Amino acid sequence: MELPASLDPLASGWVLAAAAALYLLEFLADKIPWVDTVWDAAHTIVRPVGAAVVAVAALGPATPGMEITAALLGGAIGASTHAAKAGTRLVVNASPEPASNVFVSLLEDGFVIGLVALLLTHPLLGLGLALIALVVALTLVAIVVRVALGRRARRRTAPSGPASPP
Repeated sequence: MELPASLDPLASGWVLAAAAALYLLEFLADKIPWVDTVWDAAHTIVRPVGAAVVAVAALGPATPGMEITAALLGGAIGASTHAAKAGTRLVVNASPEPASNVFVSLLEDGFVIGLVALLLTHPLLGLGLALIALVVALTLVAIVVRVALGRRARRRTAPSGPASPP
């Protein structure tokens, strides 16, 4: 696969070693309840900014307007996928059994590996699947937030104790 010259620094042995070490750290942190939430909180800035930088670098030589557009689109995609992942993990961490955290994390890992393979072999099909997954994830996060806010509102309006007779 031929990449733009602007992405050549990513082929450095040091960059690849650092990426592998960070992936291993991510893989392990993702399996431990609440550690993954702290990890996600730390990446609330890193992931969108990283996506914006990669989008601009992948664009290659371009006008400043195109670079800004690529940065905004890359950052928005990075932020939305991060929100979906972090939101899903908060819900999973609230479940009583720890096995669900490992299962969801392995499911995420498998999906990413499969999606990357699909993107390399059938880019348009992979892009379509990625967009569908993004919409589904954001919809699920919105539903979870709506349910959580509804429960909170019901708790606030519920009577605090047994009603006394008149």
